[in-house]
Amino acid sequence: MNRRVNRGRALRVAVCLLLLAALSGCMQLNMGLTINADDTVDGQLLLTAQKSVLSQRNKNLPVAFAELRQNIPALPAGEETLYQDDTFYGSQISYRKAPLAGFDTESVKLVRDGDLYRFTLPLDPKKYGGKVAEQNPQNQQAFLKLMSFEISVTFPGRVFDSNGTVNGRSVSWKVDPNQEKPTELRAVAEAPPRPSTSPVAVGEEDDGGFPWLLAVGGVLLLLLLAAVGVLLVRRRHPAAPAAPGPTPPPGPPAGAPGPG
Repeated sequence: MNRRVNRGRALRVAVCLLLLAALSGCMQLNMGLTINADDTVDGQLLLTAQKSVLSQRNKNLPVAFAELRQNIPALPAGEETLYQDDTFYGSQISYRKAPLAGFDTESVKLVRDGDLYRFTLPLDPKKYGGKVAEQNPQNQQAFLKLMSFEISVTFPGRVFDSNGTVNGRSVSWKVDPNQEKPTELRAVAEAPPRPSTSPVAVGEEDDGGFPWLLAVGGVLLLLLLAAVGVLLVRRRHPAAPAAPGPTPPPGPPAGAPGPG
């Protein structure tokens, strides 16, 4: 009896592994990101699988791909469109001035830490192959091993540390299928100073963009210049002396008798 149970279990495991190899061995995650100095991100993410593999599972490619995608951790949200060519079918996500905060996800972690940018892409088997793991948890490791990753990240500053290939301000990784995966893809790079928050800039943000503080300062400066101009004019043209009044008639000489 135990032999039959063991044989049945081994057969189920073998079937799961074959199905896993057929599905995930042809799944790719390609990503190219550029971090801007204002803490926004441009780029694209492409998640695809071979059409031939998808059609074996379901003739309806969108349904087959949606089922397969359930094994992938959440991706950074962006403008998502259908991607397909003669061989591959999948989803393309585009990022245009996307806020950096949107890249702190299960699949991609791109954060600013003071004057540093930190990028990590965890390759944790527990995050991949979720649906496959419902059949056999051991298949999570196999699912991740059979995937391929091609990643490129360009920073606005110098790259200080990474486990990828550094080319100037860019770091790239290429992880082929059927290879042991590293624990994570990582890079640390210099971040530019944050924009200054001067009183003038704050005034512009608080009042719909009109520089009220600058305008008030200009008016005060004009008033000060006008006051200085008045003082200078007064110094150059002093006030005329007051006109003398009528001269009184001379009085009687001393010692002369008065009238009457």
